[in-house]
Amino acid sequence: MPESIAPSSRPPPTSGGAIYVVVVIALIAAIFGLVYWKLGGANEAPTAHPPPVATTPATLAEPPPPPPPIEEAVPVVDSGTRVATTNYSPCAVPKCSGSSNNAMASALSARAGSARPCYERALRVNSNLQGKLMLTVRVDPQGNVCSASISQDAIHSPEVSNCVTGMFRSAKFPPPTGGCIDVNLPLSFSPREGK
Repeated sequence: MPESIAPSSRPPPTSGGAIYVVVVIALIAAIFGLVYWKLGGANEAPTAHPPPVATTPATLAEPPPPPPPIEEAVPVVDSGTRVATTNYSPCAVPKCSGSSNNAMASALSARAGSARPCYERALRVNSNLQGKLMLTVRVDPQGNVCSASISQDAIHSPEVSNCVTGMFRSAKFPPPTGGCIDVNLPLSFSPREGK
């Protein structure tokens, strides 16, 4: 016959909750210790250290050396003689006395013809846009554009005016004959046939 197992008189094992109690007590003690440490450190007044005292007299720094002198431009007149002037600008004269030559006239005409895209872009926004512009351009003795501005505007489009003057301001032309020159260029814009 099978042996019967008699119930044990020992109580069943406990779950070991004592370890959890010890851990909770340790955490609480750590929290109180941290709070005490933080509050205890706040009551102490910070010690201020005095700034260091300079024992040597202050020396004045030497001023930097002056910049090198700027050389002034000395223009050469067409006859080859040097003219000593200060702040000379060929564009600053009140009236230009030069004249156009064939190379310059061709270049100005070509540049005026290339202004059409300025008008074409504005025409996409306003299909009724048309009119004339009078452009005044000052060219220095070397062919550089001093200024370009609209003197008459019958098209009334700032977009076209700004584009055209910008094209001329950035241009370089063949040198005029006898000094700087003021040129008036009439530009007429109208839609092309069939568009």
